[in-house]
Amino acid sequence: MKKPKIGLFFLAGDSWWDAGVCDAKEGPYAGFLDCVRRDCRIAASAVSETADVVATDLLHTVEEAVAAARSFNAEDLDAILFCPIIWTNDRPVVAFIQEARRAPLMLWAYDPYGRILPHYRIEEWLRASGPVSVQQCSNLFRRFGWAYESVFGGGKDPRTLRCIQAFAAAASVRKGLRGTRIAMLPAPCQMVMSTWADAFHLLEGFGVELVYVSVEEYARLLDGISHEDVDEYEAYLRAMCPVEGVTDGELRASARHALAMVRLAEEKGLSGIAIEDFHPEWYRRFGFRPHLAHPKLGELGCIVGMEADVLGILSALIVSRLANRPAMFNEFFTIDRDAGTVLMGHPGYGEPAFGDPQTFMVTRDLEFDPSQPAGAWLSYRAKPGPMTFFNLTPEYGHLKATAFRGAEEGGPRLMDGYAHMLVRIPGDAERLFERIVQRGLIQHWGTVHGDAMPELEYFARMMGLDLAILDK
Repeated sequence: MKKPKIGLFFLAGDSWWDAGVCDAKEGPYAGFLDCVRRDCRIAASAVSETADVVATDLLHTVEEAVAAARSFNAEDLDAILFCPIIWTNDRPVVAFIQEARRAPLMLWAYDPYGRILPHYRIEEWLRASGPVSVQQCSNLFRRFGWAYESVFGGGKDPRTLRCIQAFAAAASVRKGLRGTRIAMLPAPCQMVMSTWADAFHLLEGFGVELVYVSVEEYARLLDGISHEDVDEYEAYLRAMCPVEGVTDGELRASARHALAMVRLAEEKGLSGIAIEDFHPEWYRRFGFRPHLAHPKLGELGCIVGMEADVLGILSALIVSRLANRPAMFNEFFTIDRDAGTVLMGHPGYGEPAFGDPQTFMVTRDLEFDPSQPAGAWLSYRAKPGPMTFFNLTPEYGHLKATAFRGAEEGGPRLMDGYAHMLVRIPGDAERLFERIVQRGLIQHWGTVHGDAMPELEYFARMMGLDLAILDK
């Protein structure tokens, strides 16, 4: 995933030039301007570690502010980071506001020292006066109707840089969602009606296009998969992990479907495929559900989910892009109230990159009796590590956003057939379950390794989502 693109705007008060502070060759202000410019370079260099930064010099006039705004407009930025690094004047800020194209904005209250000094000489204090400017400028942005975030700290403070990184990632994901395509194959789910999604709301609110794919269209792709490609994928699976209880015919038929899903994603430029795997047309046409995963889908950034749950897939896409890591379409199964753990997982398309390879196994679709036709699926226990869980549930014409964190501690498989995980949460597992039920949430959660909560919080505010964090 490419780095977020940020415009970094440094501003100082023109009055400091009028007062001779910035041009002083001797006395307390000698070298002052060089010191502030060095702070600007430190800040820009630090942000450049995680973002593609378009940084201004240290500006101080209306004309320079207008030129900076026009330059940013031409760059098609994901976000703007405004750093009035020492106390500034309002007119350049107003000029910038009036000229700049709106984008997610963060105000940086720069702190060069990382603490309050025992005593400030005047030049030391002016170097640390950025937080005063941020307060002053916040009023201007608010009165002109700009939404903004703020951050405090210096260019070497990891807490500050983590906030900026999370904000930039959220802005990039917000922008990148426009044009994202999720396929529904073939129709909304009649057995799990709470997965129904409003296609226009997805387009209006997120820029996400819902594409309907019929079984007939999918079947044409399936017919185009070569025997050689099937042979290659079958051999890959057998070399990768145990294959148990699956006939050669079942494995080959399922491998063909896995390859057809990859082709569908490639041809339609999909980031998600919502399969209505209970649809009778699947069984009439193919005799079983297409549940075998293929690693190429993850490489394409395409997430597959069941029960035609478009919002479950969108949740997984969002946390995947925010964390820049593979995500899993996941389901909250049950809890152990004494151990403080949650069992989660899902049948079918478990993203291979999410699992612990030592636990991989290909089995029959175990939700069907052995007397019935069935395909094959890949299952595992998830890799250990901290995790973030995100849920979007529709209600009364809007979306409820909910998240919590936990950790998979790793170990042997705990379930037959399903991709799964045992998640230890920081609080009370029973209370977590109660809060989920009281919020009326559907059971599907987008899940990613790592702590993506800072990114999620920024993203939710940018998108106008009221995010409830259940581990706080």
